[in-house]
Amino acid sequence: MKQSWSDLNIKERLAIVSAISAFILGWIMSIAGFWIPPVGNVADSVLWILGQALIYAASVFGVTSYFSAETLQMKKDINAHIEKMERLRVEREKLRQGIDIEEMPNEIVEDDE
Repeated sequence: MKQSWSDLNIKERLAIVSAISAFILGWIMSIAGFWIPPVGNVADSVLWILGQALIYAASVFGVTSYFSAETLQMKKDINAHIEKMERLRVEREKLRQGIDIEEMPNEIVEDDE
């Protein structure tokens, strides 16, 4: 997982900068809506823009975080499966060479039967 700004590619940097910009500008427009005549009355379009900015920022950060976490978990699962298969292959080879079967795990004995 990329930990620093320098590790990110241009697409990821652009997405983060645009999400932060949209978030900040949406709030600035909403706050400014209180001082633009009629004072204290925020137009529906300003609130709509704020909502869109919040949705965009949440989607950029949320989707990125979700897929990063899922990708890491999938890599861990694949590596664990590969390690297990390699361990089973070595244990089966030892079993074929006549090493005491009592030393083998139960799952190995069941596979060979």
